Amino acid sequence: MNIVSTHHIALYTPNYPEMRRFYTETLGLPVVGGFQGHNIIFLAAGSTTIELEETSAGAHGTVGWAHLAFEVADIAAACAELAAQGVTFHIPPQDFPALAPAVRSAFFKDPDGNELELLQPLGSRYPAPA
Repeated sequence: MNIVSTHHIALYTPNYPEMRRFYTETLGLPVVGGFQGHNIIFLAAGSTTIELEETSAGAHGTVGWAHLAFEVADIAAACAELAAQGVTFHIPPQDFPALAPAVRSAFFKDPDGNELELLQPLGSRYPAPA
């Protein structure tokens, strides 16, 4: 498997307005994408993206980082390689066309239970929001 890069780091927060202000105003990170109608934004942090997602306290078991996403060139091949090594995907590869850009993602856990994602972009990196 050839991991191209760390694609993004996702953070869950019950304090979305405060966290958004901190990352955009205090740290100066630009918003480069998101979901309309949901408090989920993507922030540029060099060659990595930070996904900030509002959640109620304890909704996902904790606040803080949610998952680490690795970009791969061929998600089918990467998943097959990991499956051959005993990795089980609790979310098998599927397309997320509502993202900008659309992606194909699969989710699994490391031995400590940390959420990991393999991601294959189906378009260019996050365009500027409209």
